[in-house]
Amino acid sequence: MSTAYGTRSLREILRILFEHWGKILVIFIVGAGGTWYGCQHWFPLKYRSQVSLVYKRPMNKNPLSLDSPERTLEVFVKAQQQIVMSDLVLARTKVLAENPRLYEQWEMHRRAWREAEKQPDGKVVEALRGAMVFLNGEKVQPKVDKLLQEDQAAFIDFQKAVKLETPGGEQVGMTETFTIKVDYPADRDDPASFQNAYRAASALADMYLVRYQELQQALNEPAERLMTEVVASYDKEYKAREQAYHDFIQENAADVGVLEQLLRSGTEHGVQVLYTKIRESDAGLSVDLARERSLLQVFKEKLPAACFEPGGIEKMTDEQIEAAMAAVPASLLYDNVLFVETAKNLTMLMARLAKAEGQFTEDSRDVRYLKYQVSSTKRHALAGIVAYSKGLESSIQAREAQKKLNEGLVKEVAQERAEVQAKLAEYARLKNEFEVAQKHRERLEQERVYAMATRLLSREPVNISILDEASMPDPDKPISPQTMIYTIVAGLVSLLLGIALAFLADHFDHTVRSTVEAERYLGVPVLGTVKKRGRRLVVPA
Repeated sequence: MSTAYGTRSLREILRILFEHWGKILVIFIVGAGGTWYGCQHWFPLKYRSQVSLVYKRPMNKNPLSLDSPERTLEVFVKAQQQIVMSDLVLARTKVLAENPRLYEQWEMHRRAWREAEKQPDGKVVEALRGAMVFLNGEKVQPKVDKLLQEDQAAFIDFQKAVKLETPGGEQVGMTETFTIKVDYPADRDDPASFQNAYRAASALADMYLVRYQELQQALNEPAERLMTEVVASYDKEYKAREQAYHDFIQENAADVGVLEQLLRSGTEHGVQVLYTKIRESDAGLSVDLARERSLLQVFKEKLPAACFEPGGIEKMTDEQIEAAMAAVPASLLYDNVLFVETAKNLTMLMARLAKAEGQFTEDSRDVRYLKYQVSSTKRHALAGIVAYSKGLESSIQAREAQKKLNEGLVKEVAQERAEVQAKLAEYARLKNEFEVAQKHRERLEQERVYAMATRLLSREPVNISILDEASMPDPDKPISPQTMIYTIVAGLVSLLLGIALAFLADHFDHTVRSTVEAERYLGVPVLGTVKKRGRRLVVPA
């Protein structure tokens, strides 16, 4: 029976619990036992496998790309994290993990790759190329495209199951290792399905290494080709200056010693000094002109013709904009401040879009607005690239005009030379031109060698390797469900629920059990009680 008082005595509480202990026990057994049975037979299984990698930030000698001097390692580490969690890497991993036959074929390429790393004759390049051909071939790539385009829900579930951890936590720049963890579901009817997690973790590490190599080659090969074109373009002018210098020495062999002494004694007059500076400026113009011509040629080849038409960018689709942006190496635009800022804004927008897609549906206003901003920013970025290429045309014209102006100034100064000073000035000019051209030629050649070395370095992952191979999960210890923890929690919840139901049943029970309860219920003193016999309170005489 419920009372009007807000508290119950310990005796009253114990009475209620002992009165309903059977019901509480039944609820506890049903909750805990049902949870245990569900963990053993119903709930889906998940197994975890993890793989550790170690990396060293490569020395960047690419002449067309710059590193941030303050945060080079941190930027490199975050770039590796983005590669691991990219859609292409995860899609390839899921396809291989769910297709045992494809995984076995990949294992053959993987073993050939690992064996080739031990050979000194460069076989690793061929093995890596074979692995890339397999992944981009008709056996894997169509399944990857189908997964990304038609089965987004399964892909997102797999993406959530992948976790990348660094020992440094937030201080990612303080570590040179990271661990990839994969929680993969298993089929209770298939005893060997726990190996899916192992295949997924192992394939993910391999796909990361392959994708890293693909990106390195895509970025470094254009740089080497561009520097080769710059050197070839400058070679003509260098050879012309070298030939002129040697011809003068042969024609004035008897006077070379005197001219050299006069040159070292500093007898140049103001006209000669001005002339030398003009020629140095002309040499710098030639180098810049050769580089800008090569850059313009790259833009003309990579960008579609529609970009250069009036209103062409507005007519292009988002896919065409994406393809055009991907075709131009970003390393060629690091000196374009507008492009760098636009790229930063685009990266921030894409990060916000990825976060919003994980929180909202595709039809939500925030997701649509962010997608519109990303598309608009990409168009602005492409428009900036086109404007930059058009600016190169104007710059080339201006430099050519400057070269013509320099040539005119040279002719005017040449007319004022005296006989001896003419020879001295001619000798100084030719020698200076040759030395300046030689220095520029050596610098360009060194940059070309750096670009070649960077490309060769990108042919195999010498700075990234697997520290610990993927771990094989224990089939008796899935990561989910955790039977012991779930059973204990369910038992506690069931026990609390049973106790709550016991007090609720007592609340609606109005049976009078004592004179004290009768006084509380009636509000008047009770002198005594009469036991009930049958249906009557008083027994007849």
